[in-house]
Amino acid sequence: MNREERRIAKRQQNKEAKQKVQRIENALNRMPTKCDECGRAFDKKKHSELDSWRIAVYDEGPTNLVCPNCVPEDIR
Repeated sequence: MNREERRIAKRQQNKEAKQKVQRIENALNRMPTKCDECGRAFDKKKHSELDSWRIAVYDEGPTNLVCPNCVPEDIR
C-alpha cells in the first residue's frame, strides 16, 4: 500500500469515527429528562442517579428512561 492509499484510508476512518460520535451525541440529546413510568425528574449531574436509572434505546428511534423505583424486579 503506498502513501496515497494510506492517506485515503485514514481519512475514511476519521470520517466514519466522526459520524459515529455524531450519532451518539444525537441520541444523548434526545434522551428523556424524566421517568417514562412515574414522571420523576432525572438529574444528569448526580452520579448516584447515573448508576441506578435504566435507559433503553431502540433502533426505531424511541428512548425510554426508567427510575429505580419503576424498574421491574426481574431486570434489577
